[in-house]
Amino acid sequence: MNKKCLIILLVATVMLGSCEKDKTIDKDEYGDTPRSEVPRALGGNWMYGFFSMTEYWSQNPADYIGNAFEMAIAFKFNANGTFDQYFTSKTATGGVATYHQSLTKGTVVINDADATITTYAKSAHYKQTKNGITTEDRDLSENEITKITKYTYELNTESNGTKAIYLKLNGNGNALKFLQKF
Repeated sequence: MNKKCLIILLVATVMLGSCEKDKTIDKDEYGDTPRSEVPRALGGNWMYGFFSMTEYWSQNPADYIGNAFEMAIAFKFNANGTFDQYFTSKTATGGVATYHQSLTKGTVVINDADATITTYAKSAHYKQTKNGITTEDRDLSENEITKITKYTYELNTESNGTKAIYLKLNGNGNALKFLQKF
């Protein structure tokens, strides 16, 4: 009897373990807005960032507060027409280091013909910390989210071989250089 139960349990475990997760898009997480397949050249993770050369210490010279300003923006364009956008910044003023972080999720339409990327945000989460203490940690409300953002883009390869995408918001201003990561 024990042998039969063990065999049935083993077979059930193998069957459950072999089930493939449904790879459909989670509309609750990314929304049901326009989307297109992401071309292979644009898929993956892209990162832009910089920091200032000014650094701060507290009145106790042993306590390093950090750079005056740091910022990073990253996009992850998924083959199924969804995106994740990460933002983080840090300022150090008056002895206080403040971090702002957000994660936005939604769908993306890429138009190769006119070299545009349009993001349709579904949700965004925001977190703020001051000197390591969380002061805000919440989902943004509908009226706080920029729902549609359009970029023009240009693909390039840097001299070191790293792939780059130059993005301009609404086709205006200076392009930000996002480098492809992992």
